[in-house]
Amino acid sequence: MEPTPDADQQREALKNLQRMTQSLIDCKANLLQKTESLEHKQHLLEEVISERQRLTKEKRMLLDMIQNVQRDLEATTEAEASLLKERDDLQQTVDRVRNQEYEPLHDRVNQLRTSHGLQKVPHVQQEVDAQMARILEERRTNWQQQGTSPAVSSSNHSSGTRSRRRGGGRG
Repeated sequence: MEPTPDADQQREALKNLQRMTQSLIDCKANLLQKTESLEHKQHLLEEVISERQRLTKEKRMLLDMIQNVQRDLEATTEAEASLLKERDDLQQTVDRVRNQEYEPLHDRVNQLRTSHGLQKVPHVQQEVDAQMARILEERRTNWQQQGTSPAVSSSNHSSGTRSRRRGGGRG
């Protein structure tokens, strides 16, 4: 018995249905895989965006800190320049008063005292040296109490140099 044309058509329709069903299954699997991949990429994208926002916020904060440091640095530089000028002006005033007023007056007073049989007046540098010695001793004591050793030799050298520069040792 030969298959009837209806049976052949039915078999062909079933084969076609089977192929289409398999295509649907394959398409569904592909769609699920692509959807899962999309969700994963979306999650990664959200993490990256969140990290970028966090880093941008941190960058803004650090830039603000740098700007604050820059402002502080500029203020410190201005203060340094101002203090340098004030110090230089004061040094000139001290030198002028010492050389033009104090020294001549000190020499004249000592001449008069000597001519009257009196002892000479000590030079102001002796008082400055004594005051510096007290300050250095206080610092040394503080350093010892804190457990830090001072650079004694450089301190003594500095004060000795200062005394010689300002005409120390005069009587």
